[in-house]
Amino acid sequence: MRLTLKFSSFLIYLIRKFSGANITVSGENIPDSPVLFVANHFTRFETFVVPHMLYETYGRTSRSLADDGVFVGLLGKYMRWVGTISNKNKARDCIIIEDLLKGRSDWVIYPEGYMVKNKKITFDKGEFCTHSPEYEGPVHTGAAVMALKARMAQYRAKYHRKDELKRFCSSMGVDSTGIDNTLEVKMVPISITYYPIRPGKNRFLTWIDSKVHQRNTRLFEELEIEVNLLMDAHMNLRFGKAIELDSYVDELLKNRDDMYDEEKVNYFIDKQRKKLTNRAMQRVYSQMQIHFDHIFILSLVTMPTVKVCPSYLKTLIYKNGRSLRNFEDYNLHEELQKELFKLILDENYEPFVSAIELATKQHILYQDSDGEYLFDRSLLEKAYPFHKVRVKNTLQVILNEIKWQKPIVKMAKENSLYSEKELREDNFEHLKKSDWGYYETEYRLYHEDTPAKEDKGAPIVLYDDKNETGLVFSHGYMAAPKEIRTLAEYLFAKGINVYVPRLRGHGTDPQALKNVSAKDWETDFERAFTAMRQVCTKVFIGGFSTGGLLALLHAAQYKVDGVIVINSALKLHDLRVSYVVPTLQFFNEMVGYLHAKGIMEWIDNSHTEQPAVNYHRHPLSSVAQLEKVMSKVELTVKNVTAPILIIQGDNDPTVKAESAQLIYNNVGSKDKKLLLLPRNRHSILADKGHDEVFASIERFIQNHL
Repeated sequence: MRLTLKFSSFLIYLIRKFSGANITVSGENIPDSPVLFVANHFTRFETFVVPHMLYETYGRTSRSLADDGVFVGLLGKYMRWVGTISNKNKARDCIIIEDLLKGRSDWVIYPEGYMVKNKKITFDKGEFCTHSPEYEGPVHTGAAVMALKARMAQYRAKYHRKDELKRFCSSMGVDSTGIDNTLEVKMVPISITYYPIRPGKNRFLTWIDSKVHQRNTRLFEELEIEVNLLMDAHMNLRFGKAIELDSYVDELLKNRDDMYDEEKVNYFIDKQRKKLTNRAMQRVYSQMQIHFDHIFILSLVTMPTVKVCPSYLKTLIYKNGRSLRNFEDYNLHEELQKELFKLILDENYEPFVSAIELATKQHILYQDSDGEYLFDRSLLEKAYPFHKVRVKNTLQVILNEIKWQKPIVKMAKENSLYSEKELREDNFEHLKKSDWGYYETEYRLYHEDTPAKEDKGAPIVLYDDKNETGLVFSHGYMAAPKEIRTLAEYLFAKGINVYVPRLRGHGTDPQALKNVSAKDWETDFERAFTAMRQVCTKVFIGGFSTGGLLALLHAAQYKVDGVIVINSALKLHDLRVSYVVPTLQFFNEMVGYLHAKGIMEWIDNSHTEQPAVNYHRHPLSSVAQLEKVMSKVELTVKNVTAPILIIQGDNDPTVKAESAQLIYNNVGSKDKKLLLLPRNRHSILADKGHDEVFASIERFIQNHL
């Protein structure tokens, strides 16, 4: 058995390797005892994949049932070789129970009894039911019966009434010799989820069709879905908490003699089978992985209008996605576990674009001349042939998978009652709190108290809902939002909302800079921009020093109304950043690997121009992150096309004046202005003459409204 499993696993490993299949396992630990696994059923290759993943991940041998129709030719021989048996095998129950009793192998059972292609599951009159031409009614209880019978046999073996044990085992067609009475059979639910589910042609399918011409057959439909799932989807196997069977037999064991009474045992098992099945399947369905497509279709069907504005749909999905994280004990796809604000930020956010394309391809959405969509609910609800529904109405299948989760559906309906304006304001408040949350968490790592809103590191948000224009403006490296406070207040008094994000690692303790990356800083800037975009019609961006570089990186990727860059360095007077720092960083990493102390872990900054704001020292590793930002700007600055104002002090002791000229020359903006001011300090926002800088920024914004 193990030899065949090894060979089978090797074959599946090759298929995964060459197809790019992404199969993961998650959830609870599997108990060290014989297990009867129960799982939902959507594709044929689950029969192969689940035993393979159990063996590869946990080293467990398992067998499974399969549809009798696949036991033909070479495939049938292979199936028997790996221990799979037909669901019509008359001895199947005996084989399963005996394997569990003797600890020879686990078993994987699919109580739904067939591939539920439409994912239509309901809870009717106290039972989980499936609905299809294949079968209409409650899920099968055979797995529960086998688990309970095996557990009763183990109890009989434990109490050593061999004659009764033999008779009981004989009634099940099981050899009573060799039963391990130290084992305890358990039932473990498996939730199998695929994302994304996308029908469509693929090279393998085209080749098959050219050879056998099966385009309109059931086989072709299954290949169209299942080959695509294997090649392009993420398959998640979620193992639920083991179900202890003892609580289902305790009542019978109150009188030990009753467990030897065949009539009472059979009556008792018959009474408990439905209860155990419902509990197992409730765990199966409740732990199915919730992904972006679920939230997309749920948001779509709960919207109050048939006209779908993409921006409104995005704000609703974002609200639903973050509301979902407040629920406990749900299996969320990693995409939903993270902040989803890039859905709003990025016009080409791939999961959203893909879902829209699927909806338009299957004619559930129709785009009008204004770029908005009309939602045809009747087509979503249209009944398709069971064996074609996965291809013809994929989103209906995805909706069926989620809509029985009543708390989630209720949440989506409640959120759909908000207007777009209310959703935007709510999202804005959430993003602000998220920004503050990062600051507070980091602050508490290095200080015993809670940060105050007036602290130098606190993000600054000056917002009035009457203002339609906003500015996101970032502080520089080693500094904190406080260095932008005066500018922010000046612009806010002029009717411009201002958001100054805190770049992670700043405004708390220099040690914090060791734990952040250039990507973290980009994300911090993006979060602030997304927040401001939610509540302002026009949003400008900018930054001082490194903050200006982050603004350039952002403008190279996303649409903005204007960019303001002040004393931002593509070239520094300190050559260590471009030449020495990368070498030292590499050396320190190598020395650290040898468990020795680096040659220079910290760089002195005690002579900073702003001692009340800036760190007095900073780690070498974070300077390397600064260098990454500069290098990335050099590569992407040509993609900046928005109007831009570049301000530079002509005698800046930190940033070479030619850096501003480089930015000016290389941006793709047609509307661009370079303002070179006579200044001897780097911190020109706090220096004499800052009024001139402030006025220039306000004038630039007003001129581009």
